[in-house]
Amino acid sequence: MKIIETITKFSLEVQNQKLRLFVRVDLSTKLQILQLQKQLFHKLKNTHSDVDNATLTLTSLILAIEAIVNQIDNINLNAIKLRSKNNKSTKKRQKLLGYWAIVRTLKVDQNMSFRDIATYFAKYHKLEVSYSTIYTLWNELENNTQIMEN
Repeated sequence: MKIIETITKFSLEVQNQKLRLFVRVDLSTKLQILQLQKQLFHKLKNTHSDVDNATLTLTSLILAIEAIVNQIDNINLNAIKLRSKNNKSTKKRQKLLGYWAIVRTLKVDQNMSFRDIATYFAKYHKLEVSYSTIYTLWNELENNTQIMEN
């Protein structure tokens, strides 16, 4: 909504970035943001009494996220962003483990490359996973299995 852009002075994309960052921060930081959001809501309500409460709530949340993020130093902010990226790869690895029987069949029985296996999962299972992730997991799981068998 334009009113949110007008009050926050952030484009829709920047607003979404702030909200995604809120999801990634730890619980204590979220609580700090929500405390500040409550205070900002009441200030905004006084100055923008014609705007509905839901819009003001979202607006105050975005402004509170911005204020708290400005207090966090760059090192901690980069650590938060990195932690979320690692979380994404962990989720993909978990999904891939669920399909491991297929991976093993494609690699052993069909003699497919890891790139081809990645393409297969993108096409037939809507799972975008890099070939290097499959390769790394293969080495972790299958090489350990072969060592145990010997």
